[in-house]
Amino acid sequence: MDGKWGAKTKAAIVTVQKGAKGNLTWILQVALYLEGFNPGSLDSIFGKGTESAISKFQKAKRITVDKIAGKATFTKLFAA
Repeated sequence: MDGKWGAKTKAAIVTVQKGAKGNLTWILQVALYLEGFNPGSLDSIFGKGTESAISKFQKAKRITVDKIAGKATFTKLFAA
């Protein structure tokens, strides 16, 4: 990634789903929280709270509600 929301960053997006753990999950949780979709604990673990927050975010942004964070979800979260 190049630190900007450009082609390199978009190409580097991975899918994050229930059960995932680590820094990317924490960043996802924080981004959801900052957008007004509380995932519960900011604990770096993709559990029920994060899944619920993603579902609500996806519905609000009118993207496919699949309860996973893929390209469409990350684009809506981080694209300016």
